Order: sequence, then C-alpha cells, then structure tokens
Amino acid sequence: MQSMKGFRLRAAVLAAVVSGFAIGGAGSASAQMADPEQQFMSLATSTVGGTWYPLGGAMAAIIAKQFPQLGITAEVTGGTNDNLNLMKNDQVELAYATNAEAYKAQNGEPPFDEKITNFGGVTSGHGIYWQLYTLKDTGINSIADLKGKRISLGAAGSIGNDIGQTIIEAHGLKMGDDWTPEYIGHGEGPGALRDGNVDAVLIISSFPTGSVTDITSTEGEDVVFLNPDPEVLDKLIAERPYWAKVAIPGGLYKGHPDDIAGSFGVITILIANNSLSNEAVYAITKALLENNEELTSTHALGADWTKENATRGIKGVIPFHPGAEAYLKEQGLL
Repeated sequence: MQSMKGFRLRAAVLAAVVSGFAIGGAGSASAQMADPEQQFMSLATSTVGGTWYPLGGAMAAIIAKQFPQLGITAEVTGGTNDNLNLMKNDQVELAYATNAEAYKAQNGEPPFDEKITNFGGVTSGHGIYWQLYTLKDTGINSIADLKGKRISLGAAGSIGNDIGQTIIEAHGLKMGDDWTPEYIGHGEGPGALRDGNVDAVLIISSFPTGSVTDITSTEGEDVVFLNPDPEVLDKLIAERPYWAKVAIPGGLYKGHPDDIAGSFGVITILIANNSLSNEAVYAITKALLENNEELTSTHALGADWTKENATRGIKGVIPFHPGAEAYLKEQGLL
C-alpha cells in the first residue's frame, strides 16, 4: 500500500503542473500573478437612466468571459456618493465614482463626514459633464434666473447633489432659501420638467446622455442649457484641479447645431475595495484593458476605457489598488 506521505507528494506535484498550465492558458492572469479564486462581487453603478448601469453590465460580461471564476453583478444605486458610502460599509466590492468624489472621500471632505480609505483606483474611462437644462417657456436663461425655482439635482446620493449645490450657491443663491432642490432620477427628469414639477434638471453624465437626448428629440431648440458664469467657473476650477472645462458638442442634441461653451466635467473611474485580492483586481484590470474593442462594440463609452486613459483621473489623485498597480506597471503605464 502506498504511503500517505507519497500520495500527498504526488498530489502536490500534479496540482503544481495543472496550475502551471492554467497560468499559461487563455483567461489566465499572468506568469507573475496567479489566477483569482472563484468569487462573486457587486459593482455599484447608478440609476437605470444613467450611463453607468449599462456600462457596468457590459464590463461584467467581458470580465466573466475572460475569467469565468469572477461573477460580477451590476447593481442599481444612487450614483457616485451612494457608491462610495456603500464601499465604506463594505457592501460592494467594485464601484464607479468620479475622481473628484473619490478624492473627497479619501480626504474626508464634504459631502463625506469622515475619511473613506478602504478602496483604491483600478482604471479610468470617460468624462462626465455638467448638463443643466430647462425649457424656453420657463423664462429661465441663466443660473441667476433660478432664484425661487425647483431644481432637480438627480437621484439622492448622485454626484449632481453636491456639484449642483456648489455651482448654484457660487452664483449667490443659497439652497433652501433661494431655491428648492428636488431629487429625481435621470430617466424621470424630462417628464418632471415637461409636467412642470421642476423648473430645471441637472444631470452630470457622459455625452450624449440618454435623458437629454430624450427631451431634445421632442423639444429641440426649446431646450435651454444653463452653464456657469465663466468667472465663477474659473474660480471654482482653481480650487478644484480635478475639474476641467468642456463644450457641449454641436450637433450632439437635436436643435443645437453649434458647440455650447462653458460646461465642465470630471473623470469616471473604477474603484475596488481593498478587501479584494490583488489577483482578482489584476485580472479585472487586465480583462478590461486588453478587450477594449469588445467593450466599445457593446457600449459606446468603452472607447474611452483604454490603456492610454487608464491612469488619468487616478494618478496623483487617489492611490491605486495594488492589483491594478501591478498590471499597470507591468504594461509600462505607471
């Protein structure tokens, strides 16, 4: 009868051989990083009408195709601030956030009342931009005209809550005293505006945004975009280097053939809970950056989630997750 010691030795050798084939095969991590163990995780995205939710589904599918042991579910949430609080409470393993809000969370700046440091950056993608709109028949032509009005800042917990308040108050209109905030999901904004339940709607999202396409497809040039006063915006950007000016491209929305200057934006980043193993985050980073064409064919925003853009909005703003950092350094991107 063979000894138990000999059996264990042969079993260990067999396991090492099998592992070696796995590392070199399709869907493996790399020769330097072992494949991740089987696990399930949640990816915090946004409301259904936002762009993050379908993007999350597309990314989850690509990651699962490359690493079947990683099961990722895109979860509907209130957006970036909600996502960061879910991350703080270890309720999600992955999340989308803006680089601005991630920076504030890591540093304990408002709207966060304490530091949230249990996450790191994975990779970067598309910009998301200020789009505050109303209808001509409201008589509102500027942010100064919002006094006494009801303004949707997006769903509770979304990035629009904080940035909307900051921008409008910088124009001398105090929230609660001079105007009333409403918290309506992106997909419901056009209907609320048409029905007169709000006077203006803010969405901070990528170009083009589905809800803005919705209302401009029927209202066309009767949709009025309200951008910050240039001097006010310049002062705010000086204090917030993670904000960048941008124009709403002409022809993007029906009835608006010319560029609309004066908007601004931040960068969407993917973050991972520090509790996730380096192997899992390495695999996620690898799957996304090495399958960009497939992501782009599934979701138009995928075109910005490239190796070239992988570190923008994260580098110098928040730390990388060690697993992502390992892949990015291996590829010469850091």
